[in-house]
This record gives sequence, C-alpha cells and structure tokens, in this order.
Amino acid sequence: TVTVDPIITKASITTDSMSKNFTMISAYTTKTTGEADRNTNIRLACEAINGTALMPGETFSFNQTTGQRTTEKGYRSAGAIAAGQSIEEVGGGICQVSSTLFNAVARADLTIVERSPHAWPSTYVGKGEDATVNWPNLDFKFKNNTGSPIFIITYYKDRYMSAEIWGMSLGDGVTIDLVSNVTRTIQAPTEINYVLNPELPFGTSETTVKARTGYVVETYKVWYKDGQEIKRELLHTSTYKAYQQVVEYN
Repeated sequence: TVTVDPIITKASITTDSMSKNFTMISAYTTKTTGEADRNTNIRLACEAINGTALMPGETFSFNQTTGQRTTEKGYRSAGAIAAGQSIEEVGGGICQVSSTLFNAVARADLTIVERSPHAWPSTYVGKGEDATVNWPNLDFKFKNNTGSPIFIITYYKDRYMSAEIWGMSLGDGVTIDLVSNVTRTIQAPTEINYVLNPELPFGTSETTVKARTGYVVETYKVWYKDGQEIKRELLHTSTYKAYQQVVEYN
C-alpha cells in the first residue's frame, strides 16, 4: 500500500486568461504590382507560410518554411535583384512576402534573428523596413520570445499581400510602430563605367547596372500607449550602397 500526498499546481496560463488576452497583435499590408507571374509567386509563398504556429522559444525561418522556390511547386519567373542588377528569376517577387511579414513581426515585438536589406530600397515598404530573401544564402528569421504560442497568417488577394501575427496581447492600449530616418545619402558616381562585352552584337551597347543613390537608414521601434509614445529603441541600421551606371558594349 502506497500513500501519497498530492501537490496541486495551478497552471500559470489558463484557458480563461488566454481567451481574454489572445488577439491579433499586429498586421501589415502591402500593395503588389499588376504582374501576374510575380503575384503568383507571392500567393504561393503566402500559402506555404499561412497557419504556421511558433511555440515559445522557437525560431521561424522563411527559407525553411517555404522551401526552395521551383517551377515544380508552381513558381514562375519574375523580376528579382542580383549583383546590383534587375534580373528574371524563378520565385521573383517573394521578397515582398518576407518584407511584409517582417513589418508585422517587428510590430508584434518578436525578436528578429536574421534580416538583410535589399540592394536598393523597395517600392512597397519604406527605406529600412524591407527583408530580402534568396535561396539558400539569404534568410529572414525571427524568434518567438514570448511565453505562449504565436500564429502567423499570410494571404494574397486582389493585388494586396497581408501578414498577421496572433498571440497574447502586448497590453491594453499598447501598440508598436516603425519609424525610419535617412541619416546619410550616398550619391552615385557621375561617370559611366563602360565594359567591353564581346558577346554583344558588334556596334551595340546596353545598360546592365543603373545609377542609383545609396542611403544609410536607422529604423526605430516605437511603443505607444493609447496613441501616446512611451518608448523607442533602435531596431537596426540599413545600408543601401550607391551604384555606378555600367554600360556594356561591343
């Protein structure tokens, strides 16, 4: 015969407390272009991410969640950026998904683990508020630094892409926004870099790299309580290099 004296331990998080505080913590929406192939890629990446649950302490990886973007998965060739040039690439355009998700994640006060800016600022988010990805070397990662699960909702509809983060509330009346300031402008070289390319038809030329202004941008995470700023902290500094115009000729 074994006699035990049970110790009753109450759960630190109850169903009632979760139901009262569980909410959409943040959301962010960007407008896409009218390019059908690009929008297909955005939709497929959203579908791969949508419904992801991230437990406390777990890290989300964009590349791991979506996998390699291939034609077998339905991804199409669309505009992308590589080595300072605009190119056509399978899966082009999905950086809009990672950038939109980044904006929702930052506003949910989750820990950014890995994030890189584009070669030059994007048109669909502000300077310093983008997150580029490329398989397999560039990833966007963030960590669930809360004590409860979070859920990620992403979707595309009618040329708009949205990302939502659901979980425990930041607090009554508490919200977070991003504020970015250009701290330095880097002018592009005025002279053109001419490069001989024997592969071009004789007597022809083409611009392979456009002249672009560079920027250094500081992005701050700003807390508000009932619409009044209560705190801000530097989230990161982004550098967009200046590009010299390159013309190849033969």
